[in-house]
Amino acid sequence: MLDKIHRFSCITSFLKMEIYCFLSPQRRGIFNPSSRAFCSASGKILVEFSSPNIAKPFHVGHLRSTIIGNFIANLFEDSGQAVWRINYLGDWGTQFGLLKLGVEQLNLTEEDLKSDPIKQLFRAYVAANEKAKEDEGIASKAREIFSRMELEDGDDLSRWNLYREFTVAELKRVYSRLGVCFDAYEWESMYRRKNIEDILEDLRKKGILSKESDGKETVEVNGRKVAVVKSDGTTLYLARDIAAVLDRMQKHNFSHLFYIVDSGQSDHFRALFHIVQKLGITQVSHVKFGRIKGMSTRRGSVVFLEDILNEARDIMREKQVKSSTTKVNLSDLTDKTADILGISAVIVNDLKQRRQKDYNFDWKNALQVEGDTGIKLQYTHCRLVSLSEKAGIEPDLTLNPELLPHTKCQEIILELDKFPSILARSRESLEACILVTYLFTLCNTISRCLKTARVKQEPSLDLQRQRLLIFNTARKTLAHGMKILGLQPLDRM
Repeated sequence: MLDKIHRFSCITSFLKMEIYCFLSPQRRGIFNPSSRAFCSASGKILVEFSSPNIAKPFHVGHLRSTIIGNFIANLFEDSGQAVWRINYLGDWGTQFGLLKLGVEQLNLTEEDLKSDPIKQLFRAYVAANEKAKEDEGIASKAREIFSRMELEDGDDLSRWNLYREFTVAELKRVYSRLGVCFDAYEWESMYRRKNIEDILEDLRKKGILSKESDGKETVEVNGRKVAVVKSDGTTLYLARDIAAVLDRMQKHNFSHLFYIVDSGQSDHFRALFHIVQKLGITQVSHVKFGRIKGMSTRRGSVVFLEDILNEARDIMREKQVKSSTTKVNLSDLTDKTADILGISAVIVNDLKQRRQKDYNFDWKNALQVEGDTGIKLQYTHCRLVSLSEKAGIEPDLTLNPELLPHTKCQEIILELDKFPSILARSRESLEACILVTYLFTLCNTISRCLKTARVKQEPSLDLQRQRLLIFNTARKTLAHGMKILGLQPLDRM
């Protein structure tokens, strides 16, 4: 036990140095110099996550990619490694041809698109696909539009630039609610045919890319042929991904590149890694995750990320209005506290699952206060903030084991001692559930201790200061873990 207390004293010393903080006001990464021992590699780590398509909705699969990718980026950044966060948007391909035809079909104006770009463009895309079921010529027209774009047709490219500009502005607004930001927005269009011809030629010279009788160009992956260039000369997604890996290596000389994409894309990444490994790049990984089933709002099935965030916010506001323990001004709830609570619930409900597991979403379970949810983490943090504010004393600077016979306080010390190894295990497995489970256990331990180990009511000032030291350290450790998960710790709720 004395050894545990000594290590606990080290933890409190670091906390006094205020190392548990954001790297910047815009990002929730945490830099912790004491964790450098857990770094597994030097050099920049690239994390590609979220990556929606401009012509399609930001669905729950993209939500999981965003939540898990942000956690992994935070986790490595916390260990002291340089991390580069990439949002690689699908803005190229035949889908844009369908999008343009759909916009024309619905007579959507530039003002229509600017007012609600994601939903309006989705409407256009759906309309064009429905029309294509009736008219076989629609798909052919869409392919022609994309071919012209590959050849740098001015009118088509100017429209494409406009749609992309509107969409990105809207995405950034929604990401800001999640507390997620990116170091770079990249595009499939960066790697269109004219920009990657030298890469394709290199693949041909190396015998990796070969031409078929119908004009397609393919690579062989584990005995099967995978298309890279279509017979009409336009590039496929795989070609653009190959070029993106090579470009990122040249720009960043990365130590590792992680793709946070659902398990359904495993075949694509097997082909991609097979090819880039032939080119000498082996430090790439597909971080797979399962699917969410059953997520819907009271208005029906979810299609857009903002619908999910709004539903979480609205339910939490209803709960807070009905609760007798609400501490914040109800007028502030609409835009701030309820939103943070709802988002915390959605994030923790996702990250407490094993990453590759499919799971069923249930609003009631995700947003309950009593169970193992994001609300519990926020509630415990608020409770500890309140305790510190009302204590009326300063905590001790170091731990004195002779003043702490209370077993519940000792249990908190034992839990805090585990924190560095929990972070190390989370990094090794890229499993957020390890950290989430730990934080739930820490909250339960804190709750048990608070029932009997009082601070303000304790007659001994020395014991008051010792207990406050433990509770403050527990609060800062809880906040540290919450920030790595992507949560914004609240002081009141």
